[in-house]
Amino acid sequence: MTRPTDTAPDNVRLFPGSGQGTLTTPAGEELPVRTFERGEEVVLVVLVNLEDERGGDSLEAAELEYTSRRGLVKLRGEAVFEDQSLIRFHPDGDAEVLQRRDFVRVHTPHPVTVESGDDGRRRVHIADLSGGGMLLADDEALSVDQTIRFTLSVATTELPVEGIARVVHIREDGKRALMFEQISEHDRQRLIRFVFECMRTARARTRGDRI
Repeated sequence: MTRPTDTAPDNVRLFPGSGQGTLTTPAGEELPVRTFERGEEVVLVVLVNLEDERGGDSLEAAELEYTSRRGLVKLRGEAVFEDQSLIRFHPDGDAEVLQRRDFVRVHTPHPVTVESGDDGRRRVHIADLSGGGMLLADDEALSVDQTIRFTLSVATTELPVEGIARVVHIREDGKRALMFEQISEHDRQRLIRFVFECMRTARARTRGDRI
């Protein structure tokens, strides 16, 4: 499948910090979409070419999930197909927050440098990451309640994210779960943007899109 343009319609504003979403039809079909807002409605640009004609079709029990400033949210309502690639979504009520933005996690084997007391400075790997903490895949030296300094690069052209984290749990498989205790708000937002970018990339690869 090829992708149509995902340019916003006239007078429509892209949700800050969002874009990717999924529209689920009453029949269970999942359509990858890009989300925009116009007043009380949400405008969706379909990111795949649909084989059947749908202009004018209306789905009264559709569900929309997308990423927003608040995190991963869900809306229920009516989806009206303007044409093959444009849908207007009219919510029946307020959005349901499925995951707070700070705690949306992504699985990523990303390197991180940690430093803890006598154990010194070392490079390990993250199993998953969120704006609130991280799960270390290969550092068996840490114990519960131990604090570490960490340095994490999220962009090659920017300074790394730095802060202090505390071990809150050791899983049966030995992975250490850490919660960020000291981190600037600027760096936390950079981490959150990195998490959502990793999610976008993973979804694109799953669909077979070129990145």
